[in-house]
Amino acid sequence: MQILRRIVCLILFPRTELRQIAVEPASVDRLIRHYILPLSLLAPAATAIGMKTFDAAWDPLHGYTVPAEQIYAAAATTLFVSISSVFVLAGIFVVIAPMYGSRRHYPTALAAAAYGAVPVQVAGIALLVPSMIIVSMVALCHTLYLYYAAAAELLEVPADACTEFVGISMVILVVLSIAIGAAVSATGLI
Repeated sequence: MQILRRIVCLILFPRTELRQIAVEPASVDRLIRHYILPLSLLAPAATAIGMKTFDAAWDPLHGYTVPAEQIYAAAATTLFVSISSVFVLAGIFVVIAPMYGSRRHYPTALAAAAYGAVPVQVAGIALLVPSMIIVSMVALCHTLYLYYAAAAELLEVPADACTEFVGISMVILVVLSIAIGAAVSATGLI
């Protein structure tokens, strides 16, 4: 019940909850078991169910949006990307933190990345209906705010540099994602 309360508070009262998180010891094991893995499962499960249910009709112009035999592969890819992006973002936070006078501490950076991703991961439930992807886009705005607030509260980035810190982190994450995606695609894994 505490986990659900934390998720709701991160969405409704982010600064207050992040201040509470800042005084708690960061536990990588707890973050993985209670937040990263369970929340990362929401979008792939909803995607698979939604594609099986709502994307099953044949469109003469476009065919199937995702062929039936690729639905589970799409869900597995979504799960892998969701989990790995949290860990990669935490690594980016650790690497660029000293540029902003913050210390390098991976468990704290992982907490900032994991708790910041909560709105997008919870919004993954909306993918039961594929056309509801707009909910994820709105949640992305809240996630960016949570990263901003977590940079100040957890990573102790100066308030006037939080926007730049998050912006640079997101650009690096996008560039790494494109590079890794291109490399994986070139090898034929996806």
